[in-house]
Amino acid sequence: MNISQAERRRVDVVVVGSGLAGLLAAITARENGASVALVAQGEIGRSANSWLASGGLAAVTGIDPDDSPEHHLEDIRRTARGLVFEDIARIFVDEAGPAIRKLETLGVRFHARDGDLALFPAPGHSLARSVRCEGGGAVGLMTTLIDVASERDVQLIGNTTAVEVLKSAEGRAAGILCRSGDAWQIVEAASVVLACGGMGKLFPVTSNHELADGSGYYLALKAGAVLTDLEFVQFTPTSLAWPLEVRGTSTGGGLMAQPGVKLLNANGERFMSRYDPERMEASTRDVLARAIFREVSEGRGTEHGGVHVDMSEADRDAVAQVSGRFLRAIDAMGIDPYSERVEVAPDVHFAMGGVVADVDGRTGVPGLFAAGEITAGLHGATRLNSNGLSEAAVFGIRAGRAAATESAAAQTWSCDFDSRHRVVHAMIAEDPRHIDGQHRTGVIRIGPVASGVGEAGGNVPALKSELREILMDGAGIERRTETITRALTRHAALRDQIDTVLASATPTEAFSLDGMYVLSGLILQASRLRTESRGAHFRADYPAQDPTWDRHIAFVCEPATAGDTQFEEAAQ
Repeated sequence: MNISQAERRRVDVVVVGSGLAGLLAAITARENGASVALVAQGEIGRSANSWLASGGLAAVTGIDPDDSPEHHLEDIRRTARGLVFEDIARIFVDEAGPAIRKLETLGVRFHARDGDLALFPAPGHSLARSVRCEGGGAVGLMTTLIDVASERDVQLIGNTTAVEVLKSAEGRAAGILCRSGDAWQIVEAASVVLACGGMGKLFPVTSNHELADGSGYYLALKAGAVLTDLEFVQFTPTSLAWPLEVRGTSTGGGLMAQPGVKLLNANGERFMSRYDPERMEASTRDVLARAIFREVSEGRGTEHGGVHVDMSEADRDAVAQVSGRFLRAIDAMGIDPYSERVEVAPDVHFAMGGVVADVDGRTGVPGLFAAGEITAGLHGATRLNSNGLSEAAVFGIRAGRAAATESAAAQTWSCDFDSRHRVVHAMIAEDPRHIDGQHRTGVIRIGPVASGVGEAGGNVPALKSELREILMDGAGIERRTETITRALTRHAALRDQIDTVLASATPTEAFSLDGMYVLSGLILQASRLRTESRGAHFRADYPAQDPTWDRHIAFVCEPATAGDTQFEEAAQ
């Protein structure tokens, strides 16, 4: 494909993604003297998972004298089940409080108490350390940051899909190739920041945004960055199961930690005493999700495949501060949650795995940075409630600062795209940041960017739907060898059909479908390889955590060689 005819613009730093991490990376890069463009697949801000978040950020802010970064770190270590990157976690707990103070200086408003930030309990945390955005959600936070980015002359480019990280002849990230409508665009930059996390739309039911299809992970993988821990997919336990119009709306993770909130099965039993009698509903998300799954699968579920939330004894003011979006959704359906029981069920919420990066967001590709949910390392096997937005804030700031600094030192560059076929290799590593010399096995191939001269293939929606069903079958809340094997077999059988559709689909549809196919295959492969249960990855045939698996499954994309062939079937 000839990209010489594409419209071009040049900046010091280009950020892909307009959630909290992306906006803060862009704002921080501008504060450090860089010219910045921010590209989003949909409407700026509104097309990010951050827009849908419940608005809680966990941090040690100095308000509670009994809390400390060390306490926060211990909570993370306990939940991560031995897979946390210690340097990243240490930076996070030390800088989460300052990041929240930074947000305050930018105009973000949080709930206050006695003249300072109000602290709320959150499931899995040993102390109350979650601060909450005013309004019971993150919309106020996001609109404030969008305004700040615009006022500081960040070039905001919405409804534009980045399909390739472009590189210089020396292998340095040097910009992105985008598709906007029917036109190609190139944004040349000395530093590229990927802050477009979220892959919930790889699954049938999710609380994620419609555009959270994993495209950021696919961009990074194709560029040569390492992905790891993809088997660890968090199911939020309490998204609305009914009414259908609001299905997938999360109650907000903080709701389960509020006194008086109870989970009941169809028989009216408060069932969490069977699964976590000490913490009950305030348990971690992986435990809650499996408990609900088990209640439903054993015949104690509600009519629509969930359980009930009973809020009749809860403090209404406290609930309003942690679950505003949920309350607005059910109010629109004419439901009073304080007098009626609400049906909830697990759905896909967060990816703990992702791009391997250092504490400043640097990946293994020079000039390529990553921040937010798209990265791995902080959460290990399970993410603690309220740590997601805090992570986006801390590492969005750090990546923006590092990208600006590096862009100032960059020499003149030119960029082009890689038209070679590539192969994704899998490996098992003690530390996925150091993979040299690791034994590698090819698992799936990737072709070049589709030129897209035709119309979107009519089979694209049907194929996406089938991929979602396959992934849920093999990598759902509970996994076992036979379901993973069946899913991998079905997945491999779609390869020829996928290739046929890719040849005629538009570039945007082709990129999305190909990314879904590759990422779903990698998640299934990782789920097959990890023969133990740990955090969000539960193998019914290997129910115990195995210390020999204190390791990471990693994937890296490399140019195909003459000896590389199709690997999907061989890898089963």
